[in-house]
Amino acid sequence: MASENASPKITVRPKEVEYAIKLLLTSLVFGAVLGYSNISVSPDNEKFMIYSYIILLGLLFNGYFAYKISQNRNWARKFYIVFTLISLIIYVPQLTTLFLATPFNGFLQLVNMLLQLIAVYFLMQKETKEWFLLINNKNL
Repeated sequence: MASENASPKITVRPKEVEYAIKLLLTSLVFGAVLGYSNISVSPDNEKFMIYSYIILLGLLFNGYFAYKISQNRNWARKFYIVFTLISLIIYVPQLTTLFLATPFNGFLQLVNMLLQLIAVYFLMQKETKEWFLLINNKNL
């Protein structure tokens, strides 16, 4: 009987965290396709490889944080929220010029930004914050 009371309570990840992770992964794949479609030089140009490496670096960066968030790391959640909000401040003014130059790519970029914003919204929910704190306190 005593062992039944001492058994650890299984903590289930909230649906908000699951939604955020799925949105982050969707945004990651969407960003890769979008990044390559926005390259303005031909593949035989030497700058194409530089642009490809920049896109790959961005994918690795975002992928690393999505992975760490899926591993229940609160620091990764906080960093991703701050990084996304700062990057939106930088990229939103550029979005208008992208819409004027190539409307379809501008629309796709807007969709990708909205995916990231919705993921940030889920990561900022009260249930999400409490769950990350609970998980981090269990690991201490």
